[in-house]
Amino acid sequence: MSDARRGNVADVAPGGPLCLTGRIHVEAGGEIVADTDDVALCRCGHSNNKPFCDGSHRRVGFDDPGLIRGGRLVPAGQAGNEEHVLIVCAKDGPLLVRGPLTVVAADGKTSAGTKGALCRCGMSSTKPFCDGSHRESGFSAS
Repeated sequence: MSDARRGNVADVAPGGPLCLTGRIHVEAGGEIVADTDDVALCRCGHSNNKPFCDGSHRRVGFDDPGLIRGGRLVPAGQAGNEEHVLIVCAKDGPLLVRGPLTVVAADGKTSAGTKGALCRCGMSSTKPFCDGSHRESGFSAS
């Protein structure tokens, strides 16, 4: 197994969701809504089951190549691969990463770290990372 495939991984699906594997906790509204080893999170902004993907990206024609175009996670420091990652759904904002995660783009490029913000409104110019576009677009997580 390559280093990019160890621990907690977020695969950026072209035109689709963030597919996370590993030790994943997802928090929304102050509650853990998923404690799992495999979850698909919406990144187009149109799911009726946010933060989870419901396939709406196909209906709305979400067009993104799944590449890392900018942004990154804050480097991991001493975090171990065996630790869980907490994904916090910011109110009407991004997915906040808290713990070890490696983001793997469709072309195999990676960004690994323990802190950062991932886009879930579908509007960021630095997908899969947040650039604050949710504020301008009026994104609503509900």
